[in-house]
Amino acid sequence: LTHLPNHLSSSSYLFNKVFLYNFVRGGGCCADLPVFFSQNSGLVAVVARETASILPETMEDSLCSSLAPEVSAMETPTRAEPVAQEDKTKLLKAAFLHFCRNDLVGAQTVTDELFPANADGDEGAELDGLVTRINLDLVDDYPASDPRWAESVPDESGGFPLTSLIILHQLEDKMKAHGCFMDFLLQVGLLDRLGQVTVRSSPVATRLLLCEHAEKLQAAMVLKNHHSKHGELVNRAIGIALQKNGATVPPSLTAADVFFREVSQISSVFECLLDEEERSLKESPVDSVQWAEVVLTVNNVIKDMLQAASQYRETKAFMYRASETAAAEPEYIPWTASGGVGGVRSVLSRQHEVILRSVYPHADSELRSALCEQLVALLDIYLGGYVAQLTSLQQQRPLGAQQERYNSLEMEYSQRRSELLAPLLELGQYQWVAALAEKYCDFDILVQMCEQTDNQSRLQHYMTKFADQNFADFLFRWYMEKGKRGKLLSQPAAQHQQLASFLQSHQHLSWLHHIHVHDYQSANRTLYSQANGETRYFVKKKTLLALSKLTVLASDLHEDELNKHVDDIVEQERFLLHQETLPRQLLEEKQLNPDTMPLLSAHNLIQLYICDENRRANEYDFKKALDLLEYIDEEEAEDIDSLKCEIFGKALRRDDWSSTDGTDDPLEAAKDSIFVKILLKLIQEGVSLQTYLPDVKELLELEDLSGLKSKPYFEFVLRANYEHYLEAQM
Repeated sequence: LTHLPNHLSSSSYLFNKVFLYNFVRGGGCCADLPVFFSQNSGLVAVVARETASILPETMEDSLCSSLAPEVSAMETPTRAEPVAQEDKTKLLKAAFLHFCRNDLVGAQTVTDELFPANADGDEGAELDGLVTRINLDLVDDYPASDPRWAESVPDESGGFPLTSLIILHQLEDKMKAHGCFMDFLLQVGLLDRLGQVTVRSSPVATRLLLCEHAEKLQAAMVLKNHHSKHGELVNRAIGIALQKNGATVPPSLTAADVFFREVSQISSVFECLLDEEERSLKESPVDSVQWAEVVLTVNNVIKDMLQAASQYRETKAFMYRASETAAAEPEYIPWTASGGVGGVRSVLSRQHEVILRSVYPHADSELRSALCEQLVALLDIYLGGYVAQLTSLQQQRPLGAQQERYNSLEMEYSQRRSELLAPLLELGQYQWVAALAEKYCDFDILVQMCEQTDNQSRLQHYMTKFADQNFADFLFRWYMEKGKRGKLLSQPAAQHQQLASFLQSHQHLSWLHHIHVHDYQSANRTLYSQANGETRYFVKKKTLLALSKLTVLASDLHEDELNKHVDDIVEQERFLLHQETLPRQLLEEKQLNPDTMPLLSAHNLIQLYICDENRRANEYDFKKALDLLEYIDEEEAEDIDSLKCEIFGKALRRDDWSSTDGTDDPLEAAKDSIFVKILLKLIQEGVSLQTYLPDVKELLELEDLSGLKSKPYFEFVLRANYEHYLEAQM
């Protein structure tokens, strides 16, 4: 209470009498902090202002000097310094330094002034840029404390020089500093305010880009460990990478020093490892140890680096989580799933080709096993990248905001998954195929594998395992598409319910399943419905009706209901019989195939029976034509009468009425005519000719009989026979 700030300082405050004279009423300890109960301020916690930093020692010193060279290494930069006021990057670094010295209040003060809570969108974008730049400076920093780097550190370096002379320790220090920076962003409330930046020509959430930096640090550490074991291979790959990037190696440094310094570009080594691998495969004899060894080594290096990155992403996800109120984020494409030239996805696809086309055919069983194990690990990473992308799209708000993009990506994913797994299936590597296909739900590959190995028990296992993902429906559809209907319908009893549900939308097969389980009523309903709905093919309708009749007879329907149903089917079959008995000569004339001809209407059948092409037509054909009139709707009564006239007219034309054949008896003259034979059949069936026959005048007015009307004898015979047969029925 006796210490007052220097009145010349900008942070000084003019205390009034009331504020200055305060009294402590009590005290205690809470969370290792001394707590006092004061008269004016209530509870007050006392926090020591430390100069010790949680950053590595030389990183702390260098950060201070980069912010204000004239200030001693152990002083905290203040906002009064002109350089801090002019450069927001340095101000944010200063706030970070406050935080690292456990001065959270100082850090919070600086960040609040830099980025007020009510900042507009432009300031939000500026925050993303500053945070990304500082973290990138951190992971790509120069080890200035290493005397070999003395002339290679640019003046504008990030201000995080490393003390260790050992590359691996330098990377570990960078990881520690990154962790401190993430904690700083969280504690001062900046982490939840981060938005997005553009990387690899695509937007990405800033928090996930920060995670990417750490993942690359993790991958770099793994690469450095492999560098120690496989120095020749890794050094060659590093040399190629530096050459592609146009980087120079100062005489005082090694290529590894230069390459491992720029951690953000660590993925450039992958393509270079493959270049070196392909060179070695071409130059080394196939039967040499080195020939296969380089492939195994490259596989391990890439696999270990990417697995380390993925493991970091999973285990440290809590550090980079989005707030519940965060705005919708763009699609997440992990750097381990980047496409294009040199992208990880492209590298893995290329290595897949090298392994299966160039190496596997020449390898013995032991080497093949090792190669497949490594390849599966690489494909796991490849497919996992797609899953991460799809998951990020699923989480878009509002739901389905990018449904079109999701559908497109899912199709690409399914296609690539199949292309990558199919070669392994062809090679008979069922164990590895199953591992990936099960993990990534490639049901098509799983079904193919079970079919190739004739492993029905495994199929049943998958139906249970993937029941919530409708594996059974997929399998049933697969059988349908491949024409394996026998297998579809021979499912074990445990799958009958699912199969019945599936077949509801495939009624042309469901009746077979119903018969298989002795459910004849359901089979009959399906077949009868199919028969009534069949309007295209005659043979199909006839077959469906016959099967429907068989199933209803086999069912346990009540006798009355069964008889009624059978009678209905028989009536339909009676109609079909008219088409079935069409003369073969006529069908050939009309180019109709009995097995493929369409289902004909009553009107079509009548015209066929009475047409001129039916040259052998007799009274039976014309009688069938008359019988077909009952299948024409009653609403078309006028049509029925005109058709009846047409039928009788065509029948009259079939006989020669030009002479008396030596007799004047019209009944004798017409007794062998088709017309009279039709009348006799009608009488035999009990048909009333009085009401059934058309009027003679109507017949004589038919255009078809225009040639006969000019012959008086024809009209005489026709009228005489009409009169005779009508009177005979009275």
